[in-house]
Amino acid sequence: MRPFKAIILCLALLVITPAIGCSSMKPGSVKSITPVTDRERVGSVYLLRGWIGIFSTGIDKLGKDINSAGVHAEVFQESQTWALSRVIAERYANQPRHEPIVLIGHSYGADGTIDIARQLAAHNVRVSLIVTLDPVTPAKVPANVDRVVNLYQSGALDALPFLRGIPLIPDEPGPVALENINIRTDRTDLLEPGLDHFNIEKKEKIQAEVIAQVLAVCEPRTAWSARQLARDIALASANPSPEPQGDNPNTADEPTNTTDQLESNIDRSTNTDQAPDIHHAAVSTIISSD
Repeated sequence: MRPFKAIILCLALLVITPAIGCSSMKPGSVKSITPVTDRERVGSVYLLRGWIGIFSTGIDKLGKDINSAGVHAEVFQESQTWALSRVIAERYANQPRHEPIVLIGHSYGADGTIDIARQLAAHNVRVSLIVTLDPVTPAKVPANVDRVVNLYQSGALDALPFLRGIPLIPDEPGPVALENINIRTDRTDLLEPGLDHFNIEKKEKIQAEVIAQVLAVCEPRTAWSARQLARDIALASANPSPEPQGDNPNTADEPTNTTDQLESNIDRSTNTDQAPDIHHAAVSTIISSD
């Protein structure tokens, strides 16, 4: 148990639980963890409430709003951090073409997102985005994370290991991009009256900023498919297949080069009607650039 948690637990159970009930303490379903989704936008967003969930009801609303925006999202308890990291590692480790992983957390749940990323690093699983809201005692951010946005607020309790928000520190090597944003000095446009550690995840401006960060990574499926195909073609062009030796009647009707092979698979690479045209445009762009 983290320092001072026992004291906070007693106060929380005595004062807050009777007022709000236990709806925010419901654990998330690990069955929902999947490397490939069928939503309008690619990616899966895994959100962690703060410690015991009582103070992080805004995380539940964030999960609902992200789902409404067309992205698969599931909310978990902070106590599920290690189970979540284990299941993500199991399901994503052998899926190199998995859709983006996004982790969002508040308070000790923000700390949990970094812990998950560190566990995934041991399995060579990349995390596309982490958004932390007032992390309390976070570990260093590992190198398997593409982008981290830390929204925090400095305050009088910064010297204590609870009820605070602090900057994140990169590991060596660290993430591709790490942005520590003190909303009291760097993004005053996100400030709202009465904002504090207990309600930062409930504030509309903060929630809108978090969703914008998610949608920038979890793009529409057609655009994702086109970009993946363009990358495949670029890699294939850089590493062409060897020319066949001699006449082989069994391969007479097969595509003659790697680009043709990729083009012939366009219709099988997506389930949408618009994607083939986008893919052919991507193919034409790659070919013309050569």
